[in-house]
Amino acid sequence: MRALRLGLAAVMLLVMVPAGSTAAAPLDADPHGLVPFADTAMQVYSQGTDTWQVWVCTVPGHTPTLSTAAVTTSLNAEITPFYQWLSEGAYRPVFVAGGTVASTQPVSFGEAEEPFATDCQTKVRSAAAGGANGALIVVDAPFDAGYGSAGGVCPEAPFTGCTTAYPGNFREVVVAAATVSTVSPFDSAQWITVAHEIGHALNMPHSYTGLTLDPNTGGINRYDNPMDFLSGAYHVGKPVGTHAYNRYAAGWIAPSAVAVHPSGIADYQLAAIGTPGLKMVVVPSSDPGRFYVLDTRRRTSYDTPLPLSGIEIHEIDTRRDIACTLPSAWPETWPCFATLVRIKQAPAVAGISSTAHVLGIDDSVVIENFTVTLTASSINTFTVRVAGVDRGRFVDDDGLAAEPDIEFIAALGITVGCNPPANDRFCPAKGVSRAEMAAFMIRALGEEGNIGPYQGLFSDVAESTWYAGYVERLAQLGITTGTGPEVFAPDRIVSRAEMSAFLIRGFGSGEVFDPAGVFSDVPANAWYIREVEELYGMGVTKGCAIEPLRYCPTNQVTRAQMASFLARILG
Repeated sequence: MRALRLGLAAVMLLVMVPAGSTAAAPLDADPHGLVPFADTAMQVYSQGTDTWQVWVCTVPGHTPTLSTAAVTTSLNAEITPFYQWLSEGAYRPVFVAGGTVASTQPVSFGEAEEPFATDCQTKVRSAAAGGANGALIVVDAPFDAGYGSAGGVCPEAPFTGCTTAYPGNFREVVVAAATVSTVSPFDSAQWITVAHEIGHALNMPHSYTGLTLDPNTGGINRYDNPMDFLSGAYHVGKPVGTHAYNRYAAGWIAPSAVAVHPSGIADYQLAAIGTPGLKMVVVPSSDPGRFYVLDTRRRTSYDTPLPLSGIEIHEIDTRRDIACTLPSAWPETWPCFATLVRIKQAPAVAGISSTAHVLGIDDSVVIENFTVTLTASSINTFTVRVAGVDRGRFVDDDGLAAEPDIEFIAALGITVGCNPPANDRFCPAKGVSRAEMAAFMIRALGEEGNIGPYQGLFSDVAESTWYAGYVERLAQLGITTGTGPEVFAPDRIVSRAEMSAFLIRGFGSGEVFDPAGVFSDVPANAWYIREVEELYGMGVTKGCAIEPLRYCPTNQVTRAQMASFLARILG
């Protein structure tokens, strides 16, 4: 069995804008703003029943072998359930017998990517009756070629002035005999080609790296994504599925099953086809009209032949004159849309079997300014972590509520990080040690330049330690007396009670707040009550829980929390 070449795939997009019509804003119909002209280009035929007339076209030089009735029966048995699975019941192509036409023009399966059976199309258009949404024309010749067109679409609102009925809409899929019957050298019909061309007739584009060359033409090979039946020269026989963007654009994934990653760090549990849950994560890029899509694929059902299960990543580009070239007569506000949208694997690696864009368990990849890591899996789901990189001073605080506070104190020189010499991490979840607290306080008070020679004030703070000067200056300012005679306990983690004392001694207003029992877990005789309630009065803390209001004085303070306290007290 030789590798499948998915037809000639001359994907044609005929766009008609009726005279006097007003073009809609391209993204109005999509709540996430991802699919241009979602309702008038992508979802015209992809919802509910889509009726296809089946025609067999005999051609000179080839003995007829096909029956329209038999081909129609096979299409309903092979293609209909595939699309029912792929769309999770949203789309159902139905095939009805049209008839047989005879072409007077010979056909041949060459390497040029152009339609090879235009006379068959002309004959079918003349013979076709109404009542269908498109024509599936089988050229009765022993090739595995094919091409498909969505025909006329109208990117306007509302959808008026164009017909969705064949033959007026010119919507046609043309395939050769080897796609619907067993023809040497194949040992089965190449249903993947039929599914592929119907995908184009639903306005779905190819996905390809742009790096793989066609050995026959020397041009770009548009069939080098083994995870996508709209690409996939890697596969023969039955079709595999496609990525989430195609399914979302077709309306087969609900907007509620899509998460747009704003920034920072987040975990997402992605569900496979047929499993309820989140189906797609979108990561925006810095370029409007370009973004990345993450989804999960499992080697089950039609996806069983996939080379790998995991999280797949694709770059979607709808930028006009960058991803595609549109006719100059079309409105300047129009982006690429439908089959013109540029979709490629991320990262892109040349070769028809490359799965560099698919992550297995514990695999991680950096894409532009974010990393993607597959962290866990279950029977039908994968958990993926998306984390921003190179966004601000530190790489491990992205998306945290405290991120602005961390960046604020870093800009003031109050923190330099937690992993010298790189110091590109803040360690936000790590507890603040008393040594670190001393450094935070001295820098925040602007006293770093007043650190004097080592005096040996504490027996457990050696001159050689990085924090000795900070601790001793803190003592000279009267902010600490240590934890006992000549003992500072530099490695002990600071509690919220101790933190309040450090802050008020350094930044307190001196105003006496009436200990009125603001916090239910701070006793009236607690040694730290004045400091805690002054922090509350200053708006630096709102406690740790409400109903009743609590302060959690014995809880340890994390570095992220400390950043927030310092940022608030510094205004």
